[in-house]
Amino acid sequence: MRKWFKKVTPRRETLLQNRWLRPVAHRLAHPEIWHFNRRNVARGVALGLFVGFMLPIGQIVVAALLAASARGNLLVAAMATLITNPVTFPPIYYAAYRTGLVLLSPVLAEGSAAAPVAAQQAGTMLDMLSSASLPTMFGLLVFASVSAAAGFGAVHLAWRFSLWRQWRRRGKPGPGPEESV
Repeated sequence: MRKWFKKVTPRRETLLQNRWLRPVAHRLAHPEIWHFNRRNVARGVALGLFVGFMLPIGQIVVAALLAASARGNLLVAAMATLITNPVTFPPIYYAAYRTGLVLLSPVLAEGSAAAPVAAQQAGTMLDMLSSASLPTMFGLLVFASVSAAAGFGAVHLAWRFSLWRQWRRRGKPGPGPEESV
């Protein structure tokens, strides 16, 4: 997968010569944000997932800027934002709304004793949207934080497992004369 990813991504030099990227070219020139090592890839995944859940638009640009400043892999951060796309956007936002509603229900119930009455009187679309925005944003914050931490940990575990398998393969002796049947 790493070879395919490196083959399809643009070269660093090509991006640095782009006239639109000249204002931030000094940040993009740092070699650490282009290396595929465990720490940079884990940072890139975590930043990309966090930004992908939190921002509905402009995700790739913000993730790339954050990855450049945090020394995470820029390309991995940009690709990780694609967790939210036109196909996954509606179920993710609905699940975030439901999660936020469940987590905030004790707080919302204490805040206003007339919450059920207000919910029944919400006649306009603007009232409905404003009542749904707080649970949705809180749910997205929970999803972004949990997925960033899980992505960071998953990259580290997968990297260690891959190294463990490589070391096991190196340590195994070849087939002996009686095993070559």
